[in-house]
Amino acid sequence: MFRFLKSLLLIILINNYLFASSEYGWVQDIVGIDEDNFNYEDGSDPDLELYLKSSFFSSVKLSPNGKYLAFQSKSDEFTEGILVAKTDDFLDPKKGLEKATVAKAAMKSSSDKVLGVPALYLCDFNWVSNSIILVEVCGKQFDRLQGEIFSSLGIFKLFNIKTKEFKNFIYPLEPPPRKGSTTFADRYKPVTFISAYDEEGVLMSVAENKRGFRYAYLRKIPFDKRGTKPNGEDIYASKKPCQYKVMNKTNNFCNTPFIYILGKDKKPALTFSSDSDSVYAHYTDKNTTKIDIDLEDYTPIGLKGDFLYMAETSGIGSHGLSVLNLKSKKVQSIIPDDCHSVLNAMTSLNNPIPYAAGMECDGKKEIIYFDQDNRDAQILSQLAPSFPDKTITLGNWTDANDRALLTIEDSSVVQEVFLLDLKQGALKPIGRTSNVPKDRLHKMVSKKFTTRDGESIYGYLTMPKGKVERLIVYIHGGPYGIRDYDSYDFSEQYLASKGAAILKVNYRGSGGYGTDFMEDAFQEWGGRLLNDIADATKAVQKELSIGREQTCAFGASYGGYAALAMAYKYSELYECVAGGMGVYDMLILRDGTDDSIYTTQDNYEEIAKKHWGDNRDVLIDFSPVFNADKMQSRILMWHGLQDPISPIVHMDLMKEALEKNNIPYQAFTMSKIGHTFGQKEDIKAHLPVLKDFLFNEL
Repeated sequence: MFRFLKSLLLIILINNYLFASSEYGWVQDIVGIDEDNFNYEDGSDPDLELYLKSSFFSSVKLSPNGKYLAFQSKSDEFTEGILVAKTDDFLDPKKGLEKATVAKAAMKSSSDKVLGVPALYLCDFNWVSNSIILVEVCGKQFDRLQGEIFSSLGIFKLFNIKTKEFKNFIYPLEPPPRKGSTTFADRYKPVTFISAYDEEGVLMSVAENKRGFRYAYLRKIPFDKRGTKPNGEDIYASKKPCQYKVMNKTNNFCNTPFIYILGKDKKPALTFSSDSDSVYAHYTDKNTTKIDIDLEDYTPIGLKGDFLYMAETSGIGSHGLSVLNLKSKKVQSIIPDDCHSVLNAMTSLNNPIPYAAGMECDGKKEIIYFDQDNRDAQILSQLAPSFPDKTITLGNWTDANDRALLTIEDSSVVQEVFLLDLKQGALKPIGRTSNVPKDRLHKMVSKKFTTRDGESIYGYLTMPKGKVERLIVYIHGGPYGIRDYDSYDFSEQYLASKGAAILKVNYRGSGGYGTDFMEDAFQEWGGRLLNDIADATKAVQKELSIGREQTCAFGASYGGYAALAMAYKYSELYECVAGGMGVYDMLILRDGTDDSIYTTQDNYEEIAKKHWGDNRDVLIDFSPVFNADKMQSRILMWHGLQDPISPIVHMDLMKEALEKNNIPYQAFTMSKIGHTFGQKEDIKAHLPVLKDFLFNEL
């Protein structure tokens, strides 16, 4: 069904690398590895090429009248773009995508030097009328927990499917004045999409500066306005600042989608403000009545009477759902005690209050129903049994409330989308996002472990199709707030295809399990976190009857640190360790002399003290650099020369320590990448090397 998708995305980019020789040319400082191993020959490893294939599409959304499907797609050969097809024609096997397509638009990735963003991407889109799609353009930024991330900038474009016009709509930076001067912060006015409004315009929140404070304006911005300024009619102007103080950077709280909670008729019911300590809710009444409660650990979802529904946040995800009684100021959780990790929340048409949420309960996927009498809840409860152990999302209802999209996700299907048509009583397949056949995918199976101190932790075990050749413990980064999910990971699938069982552990510090679980790992980088991973490793070794000689640990970022630390903390468990982009000297991390991108932050000392502490002896004990003489596992290290998160100095010091103590190791540096695995050409160069090392074939 999707064989024509790429051919309809407008422009083929003739990239130089398509005609280049197989020499990679971006690896240096190689230790103990033949340089030819990095020069991948096309066709030499079909598994690698299979799991690196781009998705057919990354997102699909149904128009308000249900007549159209809009697909977002991105590939190596084509620009990133949106393709719109007539729904019924697309589902007709006699017509298919090619004949169903009515409009298409493409956006070439570029940088924005004015905003200081190295790369721009089409990150999201929303139908805001039956003929207009609002497209959001995001930028690549750096985050302490996540490394390279895509963040909202306040750049929007419009795509009119009738006129086929793709035009600039909003750009957040105003030009400098002809007279006088203003700061970047005064000129930078990002906007945030709040809701579709009518056929003429859309509701946006616009951050405006006033005397050193930033205020959120709820504004209806017409589609036919001139220029790229967020001009329009103010529906509501907040009387309290959403940002306490304007400095050289914009406070992201002003730009959150929940800065306004809408009530009936799309009128504002609540807005939010912040000061130097907390975040507060306000009624949008004449006096902007303040609700004096700290909301810093919650994400508002919707309002029902005097009850504000909120997601409890820790790290990058939600771990629960709660209701705040705005009169009594009391917060009550609405999920069972053994449930955690909100995977999604499902809402009905024009009702932001969730009737159900997909969660993990004691590590297993479940759907928790809050309103079992709700029509959509009853529909979902009938459909869910057909998709066991999957993440299920039902939503994107049409205005007639008769069509919706059902999305199924996990590691064994990647993502599969269906159209639910209530009039016809049918569930119709739209397609799978992945190019990888289902029979070539490996399922992540949920696991529960009990640690040495009696804590319950969770993880996943992915088994190969045939005999288990190796057990590879794949340690996620962070460590605070990040976690593993049952989702597609190209490196995991690739290693499993070669005969490896892959263990992933959501050790303490991981997100999705509550604030206490995350903060229980503070100042425990080389202590409690490694103990959790080791305890899970022992349990799986026993389950699979696998010993040390068949077990390896690897990871990147914090996972790279943890892998190297295992070589002296738990060398009896791991025959080999492979660390990428890791921090190996915690003393220079703690005092900020490693020159990471974060050391210039005003609050770096506060963050460092909270996360790593001040005990020099502990920091030395936790640092692989100071414990090289105790390492008894085979060692591989790799790093990006341009890494701003974990600078290359960490690997340089680790190499010096190993050489000083006559400990053999292998290593290489990827000279053109930073804190990332890189693009496909980079991955083709280093992933086979990593695989050979883990299987003791390098």
